[in-house]
Amino acid sequence: MKLGCPYGAGQAGVEAKVRSVELQPEDALEIVLGHPASRQVVFAGPFGVGKTTALRAISEIPVVNTDVASRELDTAQRTGGKTTTTAGFDYGEFRLAAGERVAVFGLPGQERFDAMWDLLVPASAAVVLWAYGDQAEGVNQCATWLRALGQRASLLRVAVAVSRLPLAAQEAGLAPYRALVQRLHPLAVVQAADPRAAEDVRRMVAAALTALPGAVRGD
Repeated sequence: MKLGCPYGAGQAGVEAKVRSVELQPEDALEIVLGHPASRQVVFAGPFGVGKTTALRAISEIPVVNTDVASRELDTAQRTGGKTTTTAGFDYGEFRLAAGERVAVFGLPGQERFDAMWDLLVPASAAVVLWAYGDQAEGVNQCATWLRALGQRASLLRVAVAVSRLPLAAQEAGLAPYRALVQRLHPLAVVQAADPRAAEDVRRMVAAALTALPGAVRGD
C-alpha cells in the first residue's frame, strides 16, 4: 500500500511534490481490545472496608481508580478517616502462581454507584467480599452484599474476607459470618484476611477462584 501526502505547494511557481511511503505487512500495528487477563475477579464490600487497599497490595500495574470526595462523614470516622470513595471502579492486574494473569476490579461501596455492580459482577469469574470484623453491623452488611451480588449473577464463586479481627479471637469472630454464609451461600469460603497484606489478598483471590459456584439463597 502507498500513502501520498503533498507538501511545499504554498507559493506560486513552486511545484507540489508527493512523497510515497511503502508500507510492509510487518509494519502493521497490533490492535488490542480489552485487557489481556484471562479471568476477572471483583472485590466487593461496604464503604471503607479496604477494597482499594487490597487491590493496591497485589496489583503488578499502577492501580486505576476513580476516587471522589465522600459524603459519608459518619462512616469515615469509623473507618480510620477515609474521606474518598470509589465512584466508578478500581482496576489492577496480577499473576497467580501458575502464571495466569487475573484482572481485579474494585466495586464502589455505595449503592448510589450500583451501575458498576450491574456491569462487572455478571462478567466476573469470582468475587472476594470484604467484610468488617470489628463493627456491630458487619454481619448484616455482609448479608446485604451477598443478596445484592446474588441479584446480579445466578451462580457465584465467593470468598468472604473478614478483616480487622483480633488475632487471638479470629475463630470466634468468624463464627457469625460462617453461620450467615451457611444460610445464604453454603459453598462460599469464609476466612480472616488483612487487605494490607499481599499474601492474605492473594490467598482470598485464590480461594474465590477455586470455590464451587452456587446461588445466593433467600432467607
